[in-house]
Amino acid sequence: MASVQQLRQSDDKIPRWISKSKPLDYGSFDLWALFPAEIIPTPSIGSTSFKLGGNSSWPSELFPDIPCIKASSKRHLFSGEDNQSPSHRVVNTLPQPMQLDAFDQNVGRTNVQLNDQETWHVKARFHARRNRLLQIDAVLKNGHRRDLLQERARHVQLLNRYTVALAPHKRLPVEILQEIFQYISTGFACATPSLRNPPLVLCGVCSSWRRIVKSMPELWNTVYFSVDNTLMRLQKLAAAQLFFSSAGTLPLSLTLADAPEDKSPNVDFVRELIEPLSSRFRYLHIVLQPAQINALLSLPRGSLDGVSECHIVSDFSFSPEASQMPWDRPVTFFSPSARIRRLRLHLTPFIMPTVFMFPWHQLESFRSDSSIQAEDCRALLQECRSLQRVHLHIFGIKYSPPPTAEILLPNLTNLTVHLCDLENYDLFFLPLILPNLKALWIYNYDGLPWSPGMYNGLIYRSGCAIENLSIGTLDILEPNDVLALFQASPHLISVTLSHNTVVLPEILYRIGRGEIGRALIYLFLKGARALDPLLTMLEMRRGAPVPTVGPPGHDGYLPSALKFVETHCHPDEVRKYARRIHSLRDAGLEISLLDVVEGYFQL
Repeated sequence: MASVQQLRQSDDKIPRWISKSKPLDYGSFDLWALFPAEIIPTPSIGSTSFKLGGNSSWPSELFPDIPCIKASSKRHLFSGEDNQSPSHRVVNTLPQPMQLDAFDQNVGRTNVQLNDQETWHVKARFHARRNRLLQIDAVLKNGHRRDLLQERARHVQLLNRYTVALAPHKRLPVEILQEIFQYISTGFACATPSLRNPPLVLCGVCSSWRRIVKSMPELWNTVYFSVDNTLMRLQKLAAAQLFFSSAGTLPLSLTLADAPEDKSPNVDFVRELIEPLSSRFRYLHIVLQPAQINALLSLPRGSLDGVSECHIVSDFSFSPEASQMPWDRPVTFFSPSARIRRLRLHLTPFIMPTVFMFPWHQLESFRSDSSIQAEDCRALLQECRSLQRVHLHIFGIKYSPPPTAEILLPNLTNLTVHLCDLENYDLFFLPLILPNLKALWIYNYDGLPWSPGMYNGLIYRSGCAIENLSIGTLDILEPNDVLALFQASPHLISVTLSHNTVVLPEILYRIGRGEIGRALIYLFLKGARALDPLLTMLEMRRGAPVPTVGPPGHDGYLPSALKFVETHCHPDEVRKYARRIHSLRDAGLEISLLDVVEGYFQL
């Protein structure tokens, strides 16, 4: 037969402070040690009546295991009338097993928060069950009783569930819980509305948490549906309406992408969702069918005046034949008093900015994935004097008249230009004066060569210090033009050069010595390159402190850090110089060697 010790080891794990408790000597046991300071029972001699704080009634049904107290001393649990030893007295006076009621069966099984009365109730039962457990342990020392072992297992389980019910986080004030909920929801502001969303997850914990979450509109005012979202259209509409109905009067944010792969019935998101709440939106990013985009562009004047960031994209994969939108009336959903600051449009293959009656003068960021004729683009930039970032697709440069006025954009820091035709693009850049330009990206898909005159003229007119330059689709035909590029831009931090741009080893060595490219950190070389000159450049840069260009007007020097080079090299070279590559990587210099050569127009 198994020993008592073996049977105990098979029991559920009990709290450490219980398992380490010493068996009670009931001849000198202090009953008051069982209770916290706020619960002090006062025994009445010869009865089972208890008092809480001297006045409140102590419910005797909470303690079915505590025997009648007949001693005259309140420090003894058992009467001293007989002459038996303490252990015998415990065996003889062990009460009948406690019966589990509905409260015991449910406590600790949910995340419900307890009120003050319920907390007191659980604490009282906790100490009563603990007292019973210690009594059982004292009896089991004298012999094996299977009924007591089974009862002991029930008490261990109950004590564990009492501990769960009394967990500290369940007694936190509502204000602290609100702070916690707000914190954990911040990182999920762009999460797809689903059962994994913080508001919905928190609502499923317990009714008290649900009430708290429903009272926090800031958790419900952002809805994001990605392009690859698996929800059907009706589900997206229902989820968005659920969130926004709980958002109170807060400004709303909606990112909604309708997918052509969704074969469910069509839903008019503009009429059902956007138009009724148009005055409350602050962020609106939508990718919809052309017909719904037409409905959006037809909204009354000033409907979206509260929007500060707006992305409108028409997905023509729904209906390729609808690639031309009607321009019979102006678009006026932004009035002159609108809050719009950041705008992106991708509507038709080309657009005419004059149709859009927008407050262009206050835009800080503008992106058009639809092409704009060069002459219209100049007129647009004349109005957008507050621009900080601009992304344009331009065509028809050769048909536009020569520029007659300068275009000053004092706040512009990022300029991205897609040249759609095989044309001389110098005419587009000629009137631009961009004193704060930091980043320049130029793309062309017809094999245009790099124009050193355009670049040098832009830097000379503007006096700008370009730090990021990407010309991965423009070929620098002369090696000396590569050298001139680095000499004209001593503040360059990141450079991307095209497949057919030849970078001589001597230029790389001069970069390594810090004679040019002294501030360079990232170098992207498209196409296949020889590996040895690149490794030598990095080893030279690593080997000695290299002076870098300080802030304008300062002569101070700081060590530069060329940390990243990306290109493709022949696998044989990679194997040949593997030790040098690992040595540089161990020193913190990363060499990204692509497995295949990038496509010529891969960006």
